[in-house]
Amino acid sequence: DAPIDFDFIISTQQAFYYFYTVTINGDSVDADDWVGAFNGDICVGARQWDTSMCGSGICDVPAMGDAGYPETDGYMMPGDIPSFKIYDASENTYYDAVASENIPPWIDLGLNQLDNLNVEPDCAGILGGSAELDECGVCGSDGVQQDCGCGSPSEFGIPDGACDCDGNEED
Repeated sequence: DAPIDFDFIISTQQAFYYFYTVTINGDSVDADDWVGAFNGDICVGARQWDTSMCGSGICDVPAMGDAGYPETDGYMMPGDIPSFKIYDASENTYYDAVASENIPPWIDLGLNQLDNLNVEPDCAGILGGSAELDECGVCGSDGVQQDCGCGSPSEFGIPDGACDCDGNEED
């Protein structure tokens, strides 16, 4: 049984994305883990990642297309690029995953091969997290002023972008 967030309807429009390896923080996923393909927040395909059941140990993830009937509304259209998630069954957790190279756009009957799909920790150390370093090297911040030592404009009366990453007022 697929994890609940990986439910999808089979469509007559299909493409497949083959991954040689699927990992979480560099470790291969377990045979009871799953990989799902998404168009936005809509699951368009999923596969349990039991490589013993796949040809030559390389599994694919189907990505269903919008075939024009209500059940496939919001599914892939030519040129769309799917995103992927990994369901870690032992942790009962879904992670956003990143491919080792650019994901080819979806086309009907497409067969795409990619080296690796991985979940990595973000700069805050959270697996599958979305925190990024800002221009000052601060993890998870949303701007220079407050996070780089300038404080807020209302607090110091300094306009946006008026100080550098060391908190020095710029001319």
